[in-house]
Amino acid sequence: LSAADNTRFPPIPSDKLTPKQKEFVDALTHSPRAANGGGGNINNPPFKVYMRSPEFGTYAIKMSDYLRFDTGLPDRLTELAIILAARNWDNDYIWTAHYGAAVKGGLDPSVGADIAAGRRPTKMREDEAIVYDLLTEIYRDKKVSDATFAKAKAKFGEKGIMDLIGLAAYYGNTAMALIVSNGTRPAGNEPKLQKLAQNFPK
Repeated sequence: LSAADNTRFPPIPSDKLTPKQKEFVDALTHSPRAANGGGGNINNPPFKVYMRSPEFGTYAIKMSDYLRFDTGLPDRLTELAIILAARNWDNDYIWTAHYGAAVKGGLDPSVGADIAAGRRPTKMREDEAIVYDLLTEIYRDKKVSDATFAKAKAKFGEKGIMDLIGLAAYYGNTAMALIVSNGTRPAGNEPKLQKLAQNFPK
């Protein structure tokens, strides 16, 4: 992280933490993300922003843990939903943090490359295309077509639809915390998000 990242929401010394902030630290450090390469450093964005409202932060981490690890969705679909959120918000931090996880989870690398370039991916599996259509219609059109809804319900059920919406919404919150904190992350080898007039093609 760059020095600028600590200008807003600077680290709080451990001896200055309130009881609620200590609860948040405990929830974060005992989260499955720590063992899954998801990061657990309380001084990294967005967690240092969550720390300012530890009551919120504790619930947010529990929500994130459920959405990432306990929905029953394959990792490639969970991570696809997350990188779509990153694309919607033009958020390089979330993109860099999750593109590799998406590929590791089984998503074809070209899918992320196409999303980064603002193209509809050409190598999506059937279930990936359903996730893509559901979330991009929500982001781009602010509505979901009957055809897309029917496919999503048939494939994932109403619970699966809600879990995908939950993923998109949670990472919207993460993106906003990163925006307000000026949070940055060094880029890796992943395709870079291109700046586009329209993030998702019609």
